[in-house]
Amino acid sequence: MEMIKRTLEDVSQIPVMLQTFAKRSKNVFPPIAKDSMYRLLINKVTWVIIAILLLPCLLGVIIYYQTDEDRQIQNIDGDKVYYNSEGDLIHEEKIEAFAGQNYMIIIIIVAVIVAIVFSSELINEEYEKKTMQLLKTTPIHSFEILLYRYITGVICMFGILGLGSILLYYTTMMSSGLHGILENLDVLSLMLKVLLFESIAFMAVFCIFTVYFEKPFLVGIIYWAVWERIVSTQNYQKLTVTHYLDSIMFDSAKDMNLGVDAEFFNLVNSSGDIIATEPLNAMLTIIIFAIFALWFGARGIANKQF
Repeated sequence: MEMIKRTLEDVSQIPVMLQTFAKRSKNVFPPIAKDSMYRLLINKVTWVIIAILLLPCLLGVIIYYQTDEDRQIQNIDGDKVYYNSEGDLIHEEKIEAFAGQNYMIIIIIVAVIVAIVFSSELINEEYEKKTMQLLKTTPIHSFEILLYRYITGVICMFGILGLGSILLYYTTMMSSGLHGILENLDVLSLMLKVLLFESIAFMAVFCIFTVYFEKPFLVGIIYWAVWERIVSTQNYQKLTVTHYLDSIMFDSAKDMNLGVDAEFFNLVNSSGDIIATEPLNAMLTIIIFAIFALWFGARGIANKQF
């Protein structure tokens, strides 16, 4: 009976704790976010990544001007619809190219590099400059130390990759005209959704590595190459982040008739059965995992000796 009473008292304190946390966040989060964003934006690696994202966009502009004269136009219900020299709809051809480039370049490769670099800059730098020890002497809880930097990292990561995807979409689809651009906005929306949840998941993963390992960059690369790229194609792939991101992509891409199947995303087991997770469950799994990762990372900060 006493235990039940104590539990009810703890539960009744949750609204008060949340209110206190919200007030603290209002005062503490803005300066931390401002400092963190500044550090990320002056990082030379960030600008190298931005340059890499702009290269496919530049290629799209070059292709547009090289093939501009080959386009054929037909007015349908007041809209200008463009065809290539073979009579195929340009926007149907280009959307396949955009989806493939965005998935292979940004989602699979660049996003992971960004997450590793950003988490290292936001967390590991605090250890190297010995400022983490100073932060632990303040009233700020270890969870807050990690949470505010994590949120800033997610915002910056999604902002940079999202903007890169939007530019890639426009430069790839511009030859299909306004009709083609507007016709396939749902595909762009899907890519942005996957990038958002990828930012949430991988920033959490690499924040843990940064807290617990002295060489988080090396550990992060090994983790990605072995666990996310090899194990994600096996029967244990539901233990990887890649599985849930691909599940979100696969279900929506199938509904959009993008010409993909479960094998393309490695969402099959050794028996050939499709084991894709329902998109809503995949998104909830990523969010729950991120919360657990932040809690685990906060414990690491609290217990780490200097």
